[in-house]
Amino acid sequence: MKKSWTKSSHQILKQATGLNRYNLWIFSLFKQYLGNNILELGSGLGGLSQYLPKKNTTLSDIQPEYLKQLESQFGFKTKKLNIEKDSINNIKSQFDTILSTNVFEHLQDDQKALDNCFKILSNNGKLLLFVPARPEIYGSLDEAMGHHRRYTKKELMAKTKKAGFQVLKTKYVNFPGYFTWWFRGRFPSKSNSDNLLAEIFESIIVPLLHLEKYLPTPLGQSLMLIAQKP
Repeated sequence: MKKSWTKSSHQILKQATGLNRYNLWIFSLFKQYLGNNILELGSGLGGLSQYLPKKNTTLSDIQPEYLKQLESQFGFKTKKLNIEKDSINNIKSQFDTILSTNVFEHLQDDQKALDNCFKILSNNGKLLLFVPARPEIYGSLDEAMGHHRRYTKKELMAKTKKAGFQVLKTKYVNFPGYFTWWFRGRFPSKSNSDNLLAEIFESIIVPLLHLEKYLPTPLGQSLMLIAQKP
């Protein structure tokens, strides 16, 4: 089944972009791994971009209107890039860090995208991924967002290694979100209820997520991966 970006997808992205505490938490997972020449894949509306160093970061997306907004709002360098399909010959070995949050689930050929990431990175460059986790909680929200999949550790690690990377770290994150995503995917709520849930998530749940840095998480709504090009 072909997945596409719709008005519903945009509205969900817009809501997620406004979750500032959540986006700052995601940034905290990867901050220590950022290098000196960063490419963010699928920057969207800039939910995470706002925390990246402007001087040495290039933002990218496949939506021209998003790129225009990113340029005007944040002043970053931007590049229209479809990592799954576009030629990357002119940017081979150009970046030492690729950061991608909630993008690879949208790609039909995610293996091709990982192969291209390997080519874009310089030697010892790092790939930082944040993706939806656990296929068993795939539901109506995933459909609305145009997700092809939710990942397991085993699948993501296998595809990353196949591209040539050395996997340094994988971890399920957002343990509470595993249960709330399952529930929302099977019992869709109205937009006003979604706004209330978002406020509760931001104010109560997100502060607790920082504790996961010190605790094991056997399950999670999302999966983070740190990999390196040898």
